[in-house]
Amino acid sequence: MVIEKKYGVLWGDWCSREVRGAYGVGLWKHIRRGWGVFNRFVKLQLGVGSRIKFWSDVWCDNRALQDLFPSLFQLASAKDVSMADVLETSGGHTHWNVTFSRAAQDWEVSCFAEFYSLIYAIRPNRQLEDVMWWKLAAKGSFTVRSFYKALTMEPNAQFLGKKIWRHKAPPKVSFFVWTASLGRILTIDNLRKRRIIITEWCCMCKGGGESVDHLLLHCDTVGTLWNEVFTRLDMAWVMPKTVKAALASWPNVSGRQPIRAMWKMIPLCIMWCLWQERNERTFEDQERSLEELKVLFFRTLCNWAIAVDFNGVVLHDFLVSNVPT
Repeated sequence: MVIEKKYGVLWGDWCSREVRGAYGVGLWKHIRRGWGVFNRFVKLQLGVGSRIKFWSDVWCDNRALQDLFPSLFQLASAKDVSMADVLETSGGHTHWNVTFSRAAQDWEVSCFAEFYSLIYAIRPNRQLEDVMWWKLAAKGSFTVRSFYKALTMEPNAQFLGKKIWRHKAPPKVSFFVWTASLGRILTIDNLRKRRIIITEWCCMCKGGGESVDHLLLHCDTVGTLWNEVFTRLDMAWVMPKTVKAALASWPNVSGRQPIRAMWKMIPLCIMWCLWQERNERTFEDQERSLEELKVLFFRTLCNWAIAVDFNGVVLHDFLVSNVPT
């Protein structure tokens, strides 16, 4: 009720209106942006029909009727009608009163027949209210688990859960890298998007703008650290364009479990050390040399290994034995 009162709702009361304000609405504005994705996995279960659009809502198939029958939708006399507007009940039987601007032509008869066959297969219970049905669960109730699974299995969604969370790096580092993969850490370009007036430059290379991908992957100073690791591991690798792509394409290795575990932590350790150095340069006016930055990385990686007791594996063993496969 609070959301409805503050933002208003769209027709049917299924969703709030888009958030337009500039202040004090950031949380709900972000949540509201996910409606388009969420809406793909719901289906409206027909009851009285007063909250469901006949042509534009998904209620009788996995797609809206206007998408299933675009030619008939163009002929519809009323394109914005609700289900209640076209449903008629007489003598205990339900009839569909869908009107078109003209009669069907000979070549359209099969399309009309398919259309009516589909809608007459639905038997609405007009004693019940219209409800939203979650298509990913057998009982129709929304679960975070099913939504999460659907999002991570989409072909274009490179979710990096295993690459970021399932290893021995400190949790705060995993959270930072996850945020970076979403492009949300507070680099200068993101601060400027928040209308903060600040000089756009990279404190690491002393030039260019500071974006997430530039700072963690493509800055000249940063590239030197990455190349140092690649050289020591005898690894040939072309740096991807984004942090997300870099994490997704980070190769696996063979060898003992401690060796594999240390390998998985390398990109997170590099990014974490770079972020620490960036913040010290920005807020403390302290700058490490390139050699000192390399030492920081290897010392941090070694400390992480010691903290989780990698069964006597030392950094030297890792560097001489760990070659990507």
